Amino acid sequence: MKMKMKNKMVIVHIILSKGFVGSEKYVLDLVKYQKTKSNVFAIISKKNKTLSRFLKKEIKTFEISNFFKKFFINSLIKKINPDIVHTHLGDAIKNIQKSTKYKIISTMHMNYKPKDYKNSDAIIVSNNTQFREIKKNFNGRLFKSYLWVNTPKVDISKSKIKKKLNIPSKDIVFGSIGRFHHQKGFDIIIKAFQDLNLPNCTLVLIGNGHDKFVRLAKKNKNFRIIGHVDNVSNYYNIFDVGLFMSRWETFGYCLVEGMKFKLPIISSQHIGNKDWINKFKIFKINQGDEIQLKEYIKQLHKTKSTKKNYNLRMFDYKKNCSTITSIYKKLLIK
Repeated sequence: MKMKMKNKMVIVHIILSKGFVGSEKYVLDLVKYQKTKSNVFAIISKKNKTLSRFLKKEIKTFEISNFFKKFFINSLIKKINPDIVHTHLGDAIKNIQKSTKYKIISTMHMNYKPKDYKNSDAIIVSNNTQFREIKKNFNGRLFKSYLWVNTPKVDISKSKIKKKLNIPSKDIVFGSIGRFHHQKGFDIIIKAFQDLNLPNCTLVLIGNGHDKFVRLAKKNKNFRIIGHVDNVSNYYNIFDVGLFMSRWETFGYCLVEGMKFKLPIISSQHIGNKDWINKFKIFKINQGDEIQLKEYIKQLHKTKSTKKNYNLRMFDYKKNCSTITSIYKKLLIK
């Protein structure tokens, strides 16, 4: 089976995660952009039903199990005969065999582990801190490219979502989106709101993961906990303030999504956003500064802050996807 077609670049994206958050959205967005000019395929985990559902609407997608996954991944690559193999997250790159027939490029969505990326010809990072650290012990080519924001259109009215969640019309809605994981700092947000116990205020948390966050939040009648949603735009649209308290990130996808919806933002500072966060009028706090977080929450609750206009040209979807394509071409020049 030879899938390669003449005059078009052939790209295989490999991501073996089980969730659907920033890294998976990145792959889906990139596929949508690339498929118009290239032949694009994806190899994903059979357990990732959400990503599978979205990708299969766009491109040919292969699902694999954990059983002999290295063998099946490399067999599929051989059959597809690509120019570029683009891996996402550590589990993907660890299962790819080095070859002179294609170039392997990896986007750094998480922390860098040198031994995992020994077969990569190139790595793409989204922040200067990672660039400097990886440069010390990576022999391949290193590129920097900002991520982008490509949220779907709102397709359910604000009033319907609020009614669905039983949010009083006069309440100020603080919201956060991401995995319910220690990394994302939901515990910090929940504790702050429990301590403050503000009137006419609802906290909405959207994501999936550890049950302990759900149990914590259910203790308060002013909290709304929602699992995975296909269209996050419908929920950003009801937020009056965005909260993003990640302890670490390589970028900060949800933070930029919140900015696209012109929300006043309270955000922690970390290596993923410190290159650019000071370019914007955001309420910034240092890691673990719960006192400052509470002060900002009280301030925005009291003032009922209006929507803000952010200049997000540096996170332009088409421009930054085009940068990725340019990186591919540089790798393929002999």
